[in-house]
Amino acid sequence: MAAAVPEGADAARAHFGRYARSLAERHPALATVAAAHPPAHRAWSRPEDLDPSSAAARQLALLDAFVNGTCGASEFARGWWEARRASQADGERIRGTLGDLFDRVFMILENYSVDPAFAEPGDVDDTALRTAVSATWTAFGSRRG
Repeated sequence: MAAAVPEGADAARAHFGRYARSLAERHPALATVAAAHPPAHRAWSRPEDLDPSSAAARQLALLDAFVNGTCGASEFARGWWEARRASQADGERIRGTLGDLFDRVFMILENYSVDPAFAEPGDVDDTALRTAVSATWTAFGSRRG
């Protein structure tokens, strides 16, 4: 399945639903097929739209706690990776500015080692992680207006 729809079955179902709507006049039966196979999860693009019990909501809560100083760097990183894996396993879809935020935090964390013993030259330390994530969070807030 992953080879046929690398973006995931939910994204493919959502794409098919949009395609069916665009062809509704010429091929009305497509809408029936699309309706019978909806995505299991909505694609969230705003924090307020997140299901509070979702793994994506846990990621957002961790991000907020880290930026506000109530969560340490290694705790944030461990929790973020765990919630990210759970979000992917559950088929959660994040898009828009929220997706951009999550992608940017992912890229920052790629250069952070939870265990300092495994840190490589060029990796960010706890202070640099907090600075970069805080700047990303601030930029996200300003984009939301």
